[in-house]
Amino acid sequence: YNCIQDEQIQRLTEVSRFVSEVANLAPDDHAPFVGLSAFSHKGGIHVSAVQKNPLTYEHIPPETIGNQRRIVVSDQAGLSNVLAKARTFGIDLDRNNPASRKILQQLKNLENQGYQFEAAEASFDLLMREALGTRKAFFTLKGFQVHCDKSSDENCHALATVKVTVNGQDILEAAEGNGPVSALDAALRKALVNFYPMIAEFQLRDYKVRILDGGSGTSAKTRVLVESSNGQQRWTTVGVSTNIIDASYQAVVEGLEYGLLLKQQETPLGVVTVV
Repeated sequence: YNCIQDEQIQRLTEVSRFVSEVANLAPDDHAPFVGLSAFSHKGGIHVSAVQKNPLTYEHIPPETIGNQRRIVVSDQAGLSNVLAKARTFGIDLDRNNPASRKILQQLKNLENQGYQFEAAEASFDLLMREALGTRKAFFTLKGFQVHCDKSSDENCHALATVKVTVNGQDILEAAEGNGPVSALDAALRKALVNFYPMIAEFQLRDYKVRILDGGSGTSAKTRVLVESSNGQQRWTTVGVSTNIIDASYQAVVEGLEYGLLLKQQETPLGVVTVV
């Protein structure tokens, strides 16, 4: 008996995410069928096969349950991954373009340094545009300073100063925050909001830090992932450094830059829509 119509099955992923939202739980990316990674493909050979015939690695089309195919970029990626991801972002790139192999090599080099683009696709989008010479410079960073004060009975008080150039004009701004990353984010927004008012809509939704080489103690390299949102879409950027503030700065800056790119395009390419 056909108890559930095809149109209802197509809402399965939507319903799953709605339940997670109501229960105040993060959706399980690895859940069968409805998870973000349920139809993800990482290895270069796998991606090449899926592009030729999806049934080689997928038992059903993901669209039938409201999910979507996801091509992942990592140090295991091949040229097929790069080309597929370029199409996702609306970038015109083919395997005969020398930039395609340049991008693949940059990807592998950066992943070996600790970057992870599987979870930071916005940063990979910017990397591709940089290699193709199409990355727009919304602003140029000149430098930053962060100062923290803390007494024994008070919380850490952070003050950040940033210097940027926008349309040939140098801007110097300072802002306070609950911590160095909060202060940096506030100072950058303060410096840019008069030129790009839409920055006021951007929100820093999540901030994750991972120590990459724990045996190095306090000098260990850290990877920072920052998830940003404009209220309709969300995107993630990455920064890596032995200095956690510098790694955070990289991720926050690219998060703002990618938000401006999305606003310029007025089309959410390569981002996850908030349900």
